[in-house]
Amino acid sequence: MRIAIVSDYYFDYVGGAQTSMRQQRLALENAGHSVVIVSPARGVFGRRYQRVDDGLQVRPLFRMPVLDLAVIPNTARTRRALEAYLRDERIDVVHVQTEFGLAHVAKAAAASIGIPLVHTVHSFYWASEGGPQASVAWFIHWALQIVIGAKIPHQFFTPRKTDNLLRNLVLTMAGTADRVVSPSAHQAEDLRAAGVDRPIAVIPNPIAPPVTPSVLLTPETAARPRFLWVARCEPVKRPLPFARAALDALERTGNGFGVDFVGEGSDFAALEKLTAGHPEIRVYGSLPHDDVLRMMDESAAVAITSLGFDNQPMTIAEAVSRGRGVLYCDPKLSEGLRNSGALSRTPDEAGLSDALVDLASDPSRLVAMSQGAIIDRELFSPTTYVERILAVYRG
Repeated sequence: MRIAIVSDYYFDYVGGAQTSMRQQRLALENAGHSVVIVSPARGVFGRRYQRVDDGLQVRPLFRMPVLDLAVIPNTARTRRALEAYLRDERIDVVHVQTEFGLAHVAKAAAASIGIPLVHTVHSFYWASEGGPQASVAWFIHWALQIVIGAKIPHQFFTPRKTDNLLRNLVLTMAGTADRVVSPSAHQAEDLRAAGVDRPIAVIPNPIAPPVTPSVLLTPETAARPRFLWVARCEPVKRPLPFARAALDALERTGNGFGVDFVGEGSDFAALEKLTAGHPEIRVYGSLPHDDVLRMMDESAAVAITSLGFDNQPMTIAEAVSRGRGVLYCDPKLSEGLRNSGALSRTPDEAGLSDALVDLASDPSRLVAMSQGAIIDRELFSPTTYVERILAVYRG
């Protein structure tokens, strides 16, 4: 098949959705299918529509700097350009994986050609920090409707007005796609409860087999474990609560373990300040992906501390692919962790601290989680993904 993956996000940005899309493309191409990427172009100069070796890049009207989000309005000119490209490439299915302007351009172009539109929802759980949002939400609602060229519903999910708006934006796309894909069952259930009446397939994010073979955790490494926290250093990922839990657990265990934090964001400075003077905790900024995988191999387990925000973190797929267990606190994230996960008794700092103490005090449990990861990683295999997504495309 010939597939066009469409993203409003810059494809070179290091994020979970982008990582998932890259892995999807790799899985499909390795299975003999052709995949092109339609995404925003970096920079403000050059042609509006630039054909590149692996797809089409569209120059945005402007870029929102804090969010690093390209604004590409759903205009007749852009629809014609994308339709022409899809026809030239003889695309069989358009697979959108965002919900902003370019995704709606792709929806219109696919409808004009008469080819199916599949929508993967990477997050229905938009969440933000800050004060009351009522003063700006009306403007964002008005501007988004202009950008996407469609009316956004007003269902109520959260009192935070901007978050509520973005969740309704997801529904605007999901409610009109031919098929919807959710990487997790719990998000699929929430989409159905919100009124999405299109067929929804649950297909976990794929992860390619590692080039460097994974190595199971040894009892020696587990005896003095290091835990790896890797994510955007933002409040929704809860790095500060986990850091405070780690400091408490270190005191309780006589510094019996270590923690590595990897990622940048608005909480980074506070994290550095909180952990300063504690050599057992190392704080890094953003690192190359290969370095992160190396640190996974050197760790005893990976920690995921978001609560009520994540759908199916790519970090879970990557951790189990490297033969590492996962400490987590959100019970909804248990998919893929049946044999390799350790769920804290409570999601607060006290529960995370207890979990760290328990794992650091029981190396055999960490080793068992590592062995369980070899079983769990089959859920994220490229073969499984291709088989399931092709059924959706052909459905």
